Amino acid sequence: MRGFLLTFLLIWAGLCGFRSAGADYPPSDNGTMMPLRFPAETPSLPDSLRPFFVSHVGRHGARFMSSSKKIAHLRRTLDETSSLTPAGEAFSSLIESVARRTAGRWGALDSLGEAEQTRIAATLDAMLPGFFGKGTVEAMSTFVPRCVASMYAFCHELGRRNPDLQMTASSGPDYNPLLRFFDTDTRYAAYLKHGDWKRVYEEYYAATVPVAPAIRLSAGFEPLAPEELREITMEMYAVLQSLPAAGMQTDISRFMSPVEYHACYLVENLRHALMRADTPWSDEPGKGAVALLRDMIASADVAVSYSSSIYMVKGIFRFGHAETVMPLFSLMELPGCTVPGDATAATMSQYWNDSYVSPLGANLQMIFATAPSGRVYVMTLLNGHPVAAMPDAVSAVSEWTRLRAWWEKCLDKTR
Repeated sequence: MRGFLLTFLLIWAGLCGFRSAGADYPPSDNGTMMPLRFPAETPSLPDSLRPFFVSHVGRHGARFMSSSKKIAHLRRTLDETSSLTPAGEAFSSLIESVARRTAGRWGALDSLGEAEQTRIAATLDAMLPGFFGKGTVEAMSTFVPRCVASMYAFCHELGRRNPDLQMTASSGPDYNPLLRFFDTDTRYAAYLKHGDWKRVYEEYYAATVPVAPAIRLSAGFEPLAPEELREITMEMYAVLQSLPAAGMQTDISRFMSPVEYHACYLVENLRHALMRADTPWSDEPGKGAVALLRDMIASADVAVSYSSSIYMVKGIFRFGHAETVMPLFSLMELPGCTVPGDATAATMSQYWNDSYVSPLGANLQMIFATAPSGRVYVMTLLNGHPVAAMPDAVSAVSEWTRLRAWWEKCLDKTR
């Protein structure tokens, strides 16, 4: 799996890397704020298979910064110094631009996010021509507006292409145990607040976050304590990594070198892995996603049982957050979404990369289909790309009985 992830990222960086002042800043260093990268060609289901059900779980699309807290703190910090450098003046201007563009829309789905969900739906429809022409689909999301808007954008496009398709779409706290388990699962919530991951993270944070970007903004910052400088640097990174999703551009090299920017990414990437994936330090994240995986298995069992009925639901689409999909993908041990037992804080990025696991618009799609023999197969797509859903699988198409048994094995590990 490590080789799969490294190969994918090298290709990805080569295809979508951008240049700033002569230095490379790979888009993958934007982590979970990386917009979804669609495959160059639409995947196709083998001709011999007849689709009858689609199971989809995904993250909301691209959004603006989730809150104004970091912008407000940076603004106060810069306002309180009288010795801004040219870089400091430029960054002050940048955060004002971000604040103006995002005013009243903190955390909201943006136009890119809507386009992502529209394209995900269009790609699925193109993969399965005529499949959604008639029948019923169900969609659900958390109560968070960007998730609701993602669901509506997806459903609108699917419905626009298939006027006779019947849809139900709903959201609200009833779905929290499935899609916001990071809040409702008390054991997992306690781990997030008090787990031993914090010690591992804080040690790596202190040793890795560069102070130079903060000092670069003002000569008056140099006397500040290292922890204050590191906080400023990471707030700068949060602003800079949010720009592509918000449709904004800047010359990053004015504020951070590629090495410094990558260091900030490594810190954020480690934090997400420790909090949202099963690692040598804890398996609590995967346990949090158990109810969601069980629900996916149960709905698939129903679909398989009624696969020949014209009245069956043709698709169930679930919309949540990065915090929803990362533990789920880890629990399912999808390629590039697992952390081995010998991983360390320093080597984490070799196994886990936020921009691969959970970019903006991240999704897992499982297309259920029957073969002429009557056997049921499942084609698995992770972020639009076909992947082998089991460690010993040789392709993205797996026999349902074997895949179901693998998922049960994943669940057994949490008992």
